[in-house]
Amino acid sequence: MVDEGSVGHRTEPSTVHLREKGVEQMSPTTAQRSRGAARNRTSEASRLEPSQIIAARDLLERAEVRLRESDIVTDPTDEFSALYQAALRGAGAALAVAERPTRRRGSRSAWSRLPHALPEMTGWATYFAGLSRLRADAEAGIRAVDSAQIDELRVRVDEFLHVVEMEMVRREQGKSSNFPAGAA
Repeated sequence: MVDEGSVGHRTEPSTVHLREKGVEQMSPTTAQRSRGAARNRTSEASRLEPSQIIAARDLLERAEVRLRESDIVTDPTDEFSALYQAALRGAGAALAVAERPTRRRGSRSAWSRLPHALPEMTGWATYFAGLSRLRADAEAGIRAVDSAQIDELRVRVDEFLHVVEMEMVRREQGKSSNFPAGAA
C-alpha cells in the first residue's frame, strides 16, 4: 500500500512517517538495489588477476626473507639496508594487488605510488620514504645508523608486512580495505 506524500509525490508509509520527523530514508527495495549495485562495482573493481596474486605473494615472501636475513648480518648498515629492502618488497606486494597491471607513468618510487594506490597506507609510505636518504647515506658511508634506529625499523617493518599481508588477503577475498588511513 502506498500513501500520498506531499505535493503529489507517492511514498511508502514508513517514509511518510519519517519525513514528518525531518528524516529522509530510502525504501528497503531501493536500499537493497543500491547496496547490490555498490557490491557488484566493488567486486568487479577488486577482482585480481592470478598473476597479481602470484607476484604479490612472491614479493611478500622475498620481504620476509630479507627480514630474516637482517637478523643474521653483523654490520649495522647491512642490517638497516636489509630491513629497508624488506619494507620496499612489502610495498611492492601491496602495489601488486592494488594497482592494475599497466605501463606506469610518473614516479616509479614505491613510496610515492603507495598512497595513490592505497590511501590508507599513506602513513607507512611517508615513514619509509623518510628513511630513503638515511639508507642511501649509510650505504655510501656518509652516515652511520645506530642500534636504536635499527630496532625501531625492525618493529615497523614487521608491522608493515603484517598490514600488507592482511590487505592482500582482503583483496584476494574481494573485500576492500578497512583499516585506518596512514597506519604507521
